[in-house]
Amino acid sequence: MSTTIAEPEVSVSGRFEFPFRHMVLDNWTEPELVRAAEIEWPGPDWPHWHRYDCGKLATKDPLRFPPACAELIRRLLYLRVGELMGLDDTFADWNCHGAGLHTSPPGASLGVHLDSDHHPLTGWQRACNAILFVNTGWKPDWGGAFELWSAEGRECLKRIVPRFNRLVLFEPSDISFHAVARNTGPEPRKTLATFYWRKSTVGGQRPRAEFC
Repeated sequence: MSTTIAEPEVSVSGRFEFPFRHMVLDNWTEPELVRAAEIEWPGPDWPHWHRYDCGKLATKDPLRFPPACAELIRRLLYLRVGELMGLDDTFADWNCHGAGLHTSPPGASLGVHLDSDHHPLTGWQRACNAILFVNTGWKPDWGGAFELWSAEGRECLKRIVPRFNRLVLFEPSDISFHAVARNTGPEPRKTLATFYWRKSTVGGQRPRAEFC
């Protein structure tokens, strides 16, 4: 997909409806805890990483989370997503399917895509994602921004810099195209992720992420 992209807006703390529902919370929790998570973060040779073709590393097994990471994940799972995002009847997945620790090494990126719309094991409908940025010294010119794209996935409309202790919530709907800009910095981009769901009697259309 080729398009000319204007420089998108850098978002600040608040809740937004454009280009799709999302929320940015800066200084979300105690910085000492987030720093501890960064220090104990597993290296690239950790045997429990799942390795994606795009270069991304991920693990979802809660038994493998280092202690500070596990505490942050626990706090994220207790988030009152319904109140924060205006989404009814949501609940967290404590098994962290597809969530947990995510690493984008230098050079890695994630293309424009829609997330899966239902849980492949339970049939739950995906309602909300949470992403916590962990790197203490991340510089904006290192890339790695979380990008929000237009409803057709053709234009980047907003870019959220991965600032330390910044939490992003967003509703992964059928128009919530998003991406992660290439990491051009000297260190891996570190994030913690949790997902929230609703019970559903209707089968989903996307059991996996759908890329443009």
